[in-house]
Amino acid sequence: MTHRIEQGSKVRIGCVSFLNARPLIDGLDAHPELDVRYDVPARLLEDLLAGEVDIALCPVVDYQTSPEPLAIVPVGGIGSQGATLTVRLLSKVPFTQIRQLHADPDSHTSVVLASLLLRDLYGVTPSLVDLVPAAIGAADTLLLIGDKVVRGAPSQALYPHQLDLGLAWQERTGLPFVFAVWMCRRGAELGRAAELLDRQRRINASRIDAIVAAHAADAGFPPDLARRYLGKLLRYEIGPRELQAIERFWRRARELELVPRSRALCLHGGPAFQMAR
Repeated sequence: MTHRIEQGSKVRIGCVSFLNARPLIDGLDAHPELDVRYDVPARLLEDLLAGEVDIALCPVVDYQTSPEPLAIVPVGGIGSQGATLTVRLLSKVPFTQIRQLHADPDSHTSVVLASLLLRDLYGVTPSLVDLVPAAIGAADTLLLIGDKVVRGAPSQALYPHQLDLGLAWQERTGLPFVFAVWMCRRGAELGRAAELLDRQRRINASRIDAIVAAHAADAGFPPDLARRYLGKLLRYEIGPRELQAIERFWRRARELELVPRSRALCLHGGPAFQMAR
């Protein structure tokens, strides 16, 4: 059942605390109409379906794997137009020889994207194993995501074959890639949450230096690298090209049977909402 927001109550926002989300979420805690809650990416869909949050920054693949239909709220997401820095495939063997992939389970989208690219670019379909700390340095092939890539990725001497998944996708398709986007249950009442999320993203685009000063050290990023990461490499708007890229990713993932279904894109508020932006 869709949560009904009573007059005067807060809209509950589910998101991650990673550095890459800060340009979307920094400052949301100060809004009296919002209640911000944090979880790992892989659990945000569960929180949304359980009614623990009203809107969540979900991995884009969750739209197709969710047992219940969802809607995209196109007021922000985490993506790239090329290199990401922090979504990386590392291998001791050439990519054509990969047989097993130890994949970071924190991101459903990155796991599917890695499988898709390995199939399309190198003709391999490795078995997937959940990454555990002991595998880093020991396993032949790793998929690492997020802040941990900067804090503790093994050296290129140990893993000479490396692939940035965002760059590989862009070179293959010419499109950006979107890893996560705001989603809600279809028919959800969000009050002014979409407007507030959009406004905060726009404000934060001009406060990257302040965000870096407040959060880079805790994430293990040198300030200059964090500034390039948030201000140059990652993209936070969701427009027509991003929606096109999402649909292309879903379509290819379904063709390869990496997702269980192919739901059509549904925007919260309908096309008129998107056009109004």
